Amino acid sequence: MSSNTEKLNLLKVDPVADGEQYFNVDTMLNANWDKVDAFADQMSDKVDGDLLPRLNTAQTNTITFKPGTQTITVARDMPVNVTTLQGKMLLNLTGRSGGFEQLPGFFLNASGTLDTVNKVSGNSGLKVTITNNGTGIAGVPIYNPKLGANGAKYLIRGVIKNGNLSGDGAYIQITDTVAYAANNLPLIKTSEKFVNCFALYDGTKSNNNTISAYMALKGQSGEYAYFDEVAVYEISNEEYIRVSSLTADEVASQYPYTEGLAGVKNPYAIRWTNSSKTDIASMLAFDTELLAPPVPTSDVERDRLEQGADGQYYKTSVWNKIVLDGSLPWAFAQSWTGYKAVTWQDVPAPVSNTGYITKYNKVVLSRWLAGSGATSADSHVLDGTTSDLWITVSAADSGWGDNYTPTNDEIKAYFYGWKMYDASISTDGSNIYNRTDGTNKAWCRRTNGFSSDNGYADGSFTLPNTLAFKFSPYELMYKRLSAVIEPTPSEGVLSFGAGENIIELGSGLVLREPVKPYRDNLWNINNGSPSYESSLTKFKIDRFIGVYKNGYLDKWIFYPNNVTKAGALAQKSALDYDPTGAYTASYIRLDKFPVSVIQSSIPINELAILNDLIRDVQQATRRVSAVELEKAEKTQISSPWIVPTLLNGWTAISGYRTGYRKIGNSNIVQMSGVLTNGVTTVGTVLFYLPQGYRPASSFVFTANSRNNSGSYNSITLDVRDSGAVLISFGTPYTGALTFEVTFEAEQ
Repeated sequence: MSSNTEKLNLLKVDPVADGEQYFNVDTMLNANWDKVDAFADQMSDKVDGDLLPRLNTAQTNTITFKPGTQTITVARDMPVNVTTLQGKMLLNLTGRSGGFEQLPGFFLNASGTLDTVNKVSGNSGLKVTITNNGTGIAGVPIYNPKLGANGAKYLIRGVIKNGNLSGDGAYIQITDTVAYAANNLPLIKTSEKFVNCFALYDGTKSNNNTISAYMALKGQSGEYAYFDEVAVYEISNEEYIRVSSLTADEVASQYPYTEGLAGVKNPYAIRWTNSSKTDIASMLAFDTELLAPPVPTSDVERDRLEQGADGQYYKTSVWNKIVLDGSLPWAFAQSWTGYKAVTWQDVPAPVSNTGYITKYNKVVLSRWLAGSGATSADSHVLDGTTSDLWITVSAADSGWGDNYTPTNDEIKAYFYGWKMYDASISTDGSNIYNRTDGTNKAWCRRTNGFSSDNGYADGSFTLPNTLAFKFSPYELMYKRLSAVIEPTPSEGVLSFGAGENIIELGSGLVLREPVKPYRDNLWNINNGSPSYESSLTKFKIDRFIGVYKNGYLDKWIFYPNNVTKAGALAQKSALDYDPTGAYTASYIRLDKFPVSVIQSSIPINELAILNDLIRDVQQATRRVSAVELEKAEKTQISSPWIVPTLLNGWTAISGYRTGYRKIGNSNIVQMSGVLTNGVTTVGTVLFYLPQGYRPASSFVFTANSRNNSGSYNSITLDVRDSGAVLISFGTPYTGALTFEVTFEAEQ
């Protein structure tokens, strides 16, 4: 019996049941051809009206990724095309004060101690104790605020943990003479953990010249609370309105605690396989820093990262950032009572009056305009017409008295972290050198690297020419005369999977840093415990992203960032470890940076998907990786000999080599010396090796010495991974102490 097809209703003859019937051409053939032809007309209209546009015009949807973690749902697997990132700058106006590595500037009805247990980051937090019933306050200055009619808006953020307060609780606040705070969130009473908090301040309502950051608590005498990571940022009017509607946790995510000139450092986007963030499904990360002024007037003022037509990412660098250390050609400029100006006269292509400078304690220097004059220390001017930078330095910071004019090399020593003093007055380094005869010059460093409150160390009569231990140099950021476009290293490709996608947007990701695991019972990476120093990474770690052996992902056990002083820890059993492998690690730094939103697009039709596939292939074949962007291979010529800054009375004997260098293009350091007339007790430091020349792990070796009568003896010198070269065993003669050794430097 005949039947019809389901789709086009074509006649189908049953050869058995209808085999004897007369063959009807119209019904059995022609009618079917007409139906097929009609269907062809419909499909032609369908292709012209629907399919061809999908193949001729790419259609995409725009997605904006925000800082932190978000969930995005899509119907199918698809690539994500990251199109644009912009620069951002968080400039903490309290310097390092709000990190509480030292006590704050003042207390009102309160006392304070540094607490090494109750903290969020760094070595310590601040414990504030009320001295009399009522409100107790600890305060730190806010440097160079804009107040009055042309004042700015400010955000203060931090974390608080209640100790034993029985009163209303604890809070942070920006205050002037009227203690005005635009938004003061509820007081913190939580004692189980540190809690994020913030407040806003409108500088236009101030009638004072100064403002301070207050850490305050209400309660009875002897009650206390803990504070950490207090920062103050200038924000725009738009941010001021937007932030007022955010939660404290959202503010903490978008405005993390930073120190110095903090741009968007090494941004990344990660798609996790689950909400526990244990496995990565896809990732895109960049090795760059995107800068901007703290409050840009438009997006044109921001650095931009965009994807080119070839699939490579390019940065439009509007701003330049330079470390101002002793390697620059500093010179004396001018002197005023209590301070002097020094100058660098070859700043590369700056725009006048666009400089931002932070000093070694991360305090922001004030700016005076080109063509005008200085009025105080800790200020600067950047002149684009002459490419001159002037910085004023106080006598207390530099050690240069009003009667003394420093040499160029002495200015360089200051920018390496050394303070000058008069050794005939005292040996603790605290005095000012104000002589005119040039005698009794000595130099020392700040013990903690950034404050004189902890005293000075490593006094020396030899003019230093290397970076002082723990010192963080000045930094300059300024607008370029012309923007520079440069390729940017990246790793990975971001994609969506069908269904829910957990996306984390952040910054501070270090890509594939070479590491040296250290073994006890297990192999360790970044174990901050004593004697494990050789396993440490370049930065403290918030969490590991992956460990790689010979370029391939390797399986390690990861531990959280509170297990050692260095942060997160990676371990592997001795049975599974390959001692012949080359290991690298990718991780997120423990110190924080601002995070910029990422503008992206996803394909919604066939041509858009095809274009993304082509772009991904181009990116894979043309992408400039971190390795590919490095300079051409170094030559085999050894680096020049570097003369160290000798300490504790030791001096180099003329005519003999004292110094260190790297051999060829290797990481092998050659160190030799012939010294005389220094302190001989065990533990005496002879000099420090800078980063890049320090051993991966401490070691000892034998040195020889003789007295002026010709007697000889052997002693042991210790080369520490901190860079210290010191006497570890025996008492050397002071006539001549000779040594030579080679070793592999840290990576």
